[in-house]
Amino acid sequence: MNIIATIGPRNCKPYAIDQIIKGGCNFVRINLSHGNYEDIENTVLYIRKNYKDVKIIMDLQGNKIRVSKCLKDVFKITLGEIVYFCSEDDYECVLKEKRTSNIIPLNIKKQMILDNKGYKKIYMKDGTMEFDVLEVSKNYIKAITKIGGIVRAEKGCNLPGINRTSWSMTKKDIHDINFALSNEADVICYSYCSYYNQCVEFKEAVFKSIKQFGKIPKLWGKIETKEGIENIRQIANELDGIVIARGDLVPETGLFNIPLIQEKIIYTLKNTKKEIIVATSVLSSMKYSVRPTISELTAIYNLLKSGITGFMLTGETTVGKNSSEVVKTLSASIKYYERILNKGTKKTKRL
Repeated sequence: MNIIATIGPRNCKPYAIDQIIKGGCNFVRINLSHGNYEDIENTVLYIRKNYKDVKIIMDLQGNKIRVSKCLKDVFKITLGEIVYFCSEDDYECVLKEKRTSNIIPLNIKKQMILDNKGYKKIYMKDGTMEFDVLEVSKNYIKAITKIGGIVRAEKGCNLPGINRTSWSMTKKDIHDINFALSNEADVICYSYCSYYNQCVEFKEAVFKSIKQFGKIPKLWGKIETKEGIENIRQIANELDGIVIARGDLVPETGLFNIPLIQEKIIYTLKNTKKEIIVATSVLSSMKYSVRPTISELTAIYNLLKSGITGFMLTGETTVGKNSSEVVKTLSASIKYYERILNKGTKKTKRL
């Protein structure tokens, strides 16, 4: 069973890494959207030197929509406030036109944002911030805040319904592939994997660069969009594993649909021998508590029973206060439930 713990800029010190790995994880995930190459290399070197059996996953950003780095300030927005979303290219123009600080530039081109006139909602930070769209103009999307919060550069955004069919790998993805290969990542994971042609492009980019570096990593795709779900069989056929990335699936598809989506993906891939990883909100309650909830343990048990091959801890280990306890709890619960499930299998075989 794959127990994957995410390590980020906040928890990449040796002591924090020791606590997480000794808790029981056998994979460390590094999200290349955050941090700098030097710090990440130091983290990798430390793990390779001290924990030779622990594998390393590196996440490519893919076509993740984020608040642009050109955002001038960090600011808070509250219920009922008007905000304007725009492309990086139009940021200065919209600032001058609207004369308000509530302008949120996104890291994608104008045409990509405004292709769809039917937006109803925009979300930020895995759906914990929510906006109702009021108007789509030639330069911006005007929205009203339903659930507020802090806006800062690089926060993730979701625009359900945005047209991704023509999107391809970014320059950053290509640089990150070379970086991951040069550091001998065991797995490279492509975020926002939505279409067959994206998988082909991803594989070609990796294998083009492998000649320089040698080691061949496993290639996984993160399913984070409605299109990724619809194309799951084609995507899985091209890659070695699938990550059900529930954090972005919530705003992209709706909270109530997550159990249905999990079931569909697991059922589709159950007999394919592909890795099936469930990510995000595995033990969220333990970010600030020493005990999991009954519902979290129930979900872990049922997911193991359904045939998944691993769990990925995200915010539980990057921002939570109990990283080592979270990993210990996940590891212990998996061992406990696997013993029970294996006993049940043996009894069935005897019958």
